[in-house]
Amino acid sequence: MATGSAGWLPPALFAAASLRVGVIGGGIVGASIAMHLARAGADVTVFEKFGPAQGATQNSFAWVNAFVDDTHYRTLRLESLNAYRALDKALSLNMVWGGYLDWASNAAEADLVRANARQLAGSPYPTRAVTAAEIAKLDPGVRPGLIAHAIYSSIDAHLDPVYVTQRFLDEAARAGARVRYPCELTALKLRAGRLKGVVTSQGRFPLDRLVVAAGVDTPRILAMVRFPLTLKHAPGILAHSASLPALTQLVHDAPGGVSFKQMRDGSVVGTDAPNPPDTPAHRGIRAHVESFPSSALRDYHGNRILRKIGQFLPDVQNVPLERLTLGFRPMPSDELPVMGALPTLPEIHVAVTHSGVTLAPIVGQLTAAEVLRGWRVELFAPYRPERFGITKTGSAVPATPHTSDPA
Repeated sequence: MATGSAGWLPPALFAAASLRVGVIGGGIVGASIAMHLARAGADVTVFEKFGPAQGATQNSFAWVNAFVDDTHYRTLRLESLNAYRALDKALSLNMVWGGYLDWASNAAEADLVRANARQLAGSPYPTRAVTAAEIAKLDPGVRPGLIAHAIYSSIDAHLDPVYVTQRFLDEAARAGARVRYPCELTALKLRAGRLKGVVTSQGRFPLDRLVVAAGVDTPRILAMVRFPLTLKHAPGILAHSASLPALTQLVHDAPGGVSFKQMRDGSVVGTDAPNPPDTPAHRGIRAHVESFPSSALRDYHGNRILRKIGQFLPDVQNVPLERLTLGFRPMPSDELPVMGALPTLPEIHVAVTHSGVTLAPIVGQLTAAEVLRGWRVELFAPYRPERFGITKTGSAVPATPHTSDPA
């Protein structure tokens, strides 16, 4: 797993047994990291600003998949799918391994479906083209309408991200980890350029290592050591229906940009666009993190999306809206994960990615290895923070009033 002697970080930084490790963020990525660290023997404390899974995690569509153009990134995602299968069995994550169906109703959309299929071409798990008759067998409750082209992927899954996050945190606690919330990080404590601890709304905590898995709050935290990280502003909405009898186990991408799935609790969840529409009512949301301006607007979008889903899943027609969620994705500027130790301060590791649900298991495993053993794992090589141009000779000057306090 390690890259060899040239890839190891300075041994003095990683010699201590049972290191005190803080994890900033109690979403699905932070929970997985905490679980893997605690299982490996670290003294782990999770600092969560609001509560477990209350950020991007609870607002995720939570489709576990390997669809991506980059071959290396696809390998990382496939490794995470394999890890999920083991964790699902061991921890009773209640994942739904139903696969994924993508279809088009016209020639232009058919080209997009074919491009989607090419993302898994050459992998051990390519998609296969399916006919209307095959769709009827795969998913009897779906009425796809006109089909210009359709593909099926057998390896995809979906999950309840809040439930899985809590299972990871429960397992971390069983191994001795502590979860503190609401607990906001306000400063980092450094001495002679080395991490000594953190200052939080619940007090000060001495630490040997810190993992920042704080989603959209990650840039604020890294700015405390003047490490520049830019995230794209990426809002997204999901409609959640009232509970229904079991209708489908698949994740669906239907014509017109409609995506949907059914949770184990019976709720159908979906959307019809990656972002809120560019209208005056949504300009604030499209510009920065804020809530919908009114409950009426939430209900309008939620019911509108459910009606669109009902065109393909008829049993959803006229089902009440339970809620509409608005989430903000932690999406790095180049849309690739940011993983690993800061080159300017290697006791601090970062783990931020748009694909947090898919990558959580593998990120937890590999981050724990890097934090506790000093490994620079090959699977993280393209995603390291130094790709943003900050090196060991770059500036990492403390930027908060408490950072130079004694431990």
